Amino acid sequence: MFRIWIYLNFKFFFKSICKFGTITECKKFIKDCLKKQSKKKNVLLFSQCRVAFYFILKFLIQKTKKKEVIICAYNLPEMINIIQNLNLKIKFCDLNQKTSSIDISHIKENISKNTLAVVITNIFNNYNDTKKIRNLAKKYKIPVIEDNAIYFDNFTTINNKKYYAGSLGDFSIYSFNIMKNISSFYGGAAATNNKDFKIFYENEEKNLKTFSHTALIRQILIFFILKIMSVNIFYKYIIRYLVKVVHELKIKFLLEMFYPSLKKIDQKFPKYYFSKISEISLRATYLQLKDKKKRKELFFSRKNKHRFYKKKFSILKKKNFNFIKTDDENYQNFLDFPLLVKNKNKLNKYLLKNGIEVRFKHYYNCAKMFKSSRICPNAERYERELVCFPTHFNIKYSYINFIANKMNKYF
Repeated sequence: MFRIWIYLNFKFFFKSICKFGTITECKKFIKDCLKKQSKKKNVLLFSQCRVAFYFILKFLIQKTKKKEVIICAYNLPEMINIIQNLNLKIKFCDLNQKTSSIDISHIKENISKNTLAVVITNIFNNYNDTKKIRNLAKKYKIPVIEDNAIYFDNFTTINNKKYYAGSLGDFSIYSFNIMKNISSFYGGAAATNNKDFKIFYENEEKNLKTFSHTALIRQILIFFILKIMSVNIFYKYIIRYLVKVVHELKIKFLLEMFYPSLKKIDQKFPKYYFSKISEISLRATYLQLKDKKKRKELFFSRKNKHRFYKKKFSILKKKNFNFIKTDDENYQNFLDFPLLVKNKNKLNKYLLKNGIEVRFKHYYNCAKMFKSSRICPNAERYERELVCFPTHFNIKYSYINFIANKMNKYF
């Protein structure tokens, strides 16, 4: 079964194309939804999550004149590239070996009078660790940027109250790109209580262009290709063999479609960074956010499949792999089921041979990629060992059983 499943369905896609609903209505609903989740007063919409990140950094530079950004080394290279292109100094921190969160002791080491912001990337972290980092940054009056691209709809419960991921940052950024929980081709948002940033971006937005039709058409084409590939009968008889060949021959343009993070880092910002979110993306985002029942089903379906993977994999020989520590199943409800394995190249070849596709590439050790003097062994280990098993809506428990049996034979 194909590991990729785009959450945007054809019904919502065609409604988006046919200009269902007014843009004003769509924007208001999206903003109200994110205000409620983030507990922030202001929500601004962007062409991408990383563009929101760019404008937040640009605003903070103008406001404070500071030049250092603290961020986890295990990250998406495009995010690091934005910091570098703004001529800021990157202060990398490693992952904590026990918790898989950014190591708070490394943040303490890197804080200085020149610290512009601390960036928390929600990927394997829990709510309590994030809160500790927020409180540390608050002590030094340093803004926290919470990258909530992956944790959308994730929450923790304290005294019977829900606290969503994205509610701890001074600035919280969201992604609606094609493979995220809300799949709208391109799109992003930022939530904040900072009135000055709202004024700053509204002035900047006046100079932004209409989103690139070429980029949007290309992403829609990818949407259709991935949708066709996810049809089970096609995958069973055609696509599984194609995916195997793509990995064996390392066919670059197809690998980049399966793993967008493999694309070459742009040393300069693409033109579509400086454009507004498209109307199609706004409508697609609106329709998916409005379908609360479906979102809830997806959330709990994924959480239950995580439990099932853990149960089935727990009987395997543990010297060959490690689980990611999970303290809160609702907050740490990962998009896929993560596992750290020795020699993942060998395992991936074996799985592909048996018709099983996993997420082979995730984030990278950006400290090494960007030639930092900081050594981050845990980020390096995660890049080298992390594989992620599919948990999307179409994954059946019988398929997870099949994967577990093959894993048992392999080990």
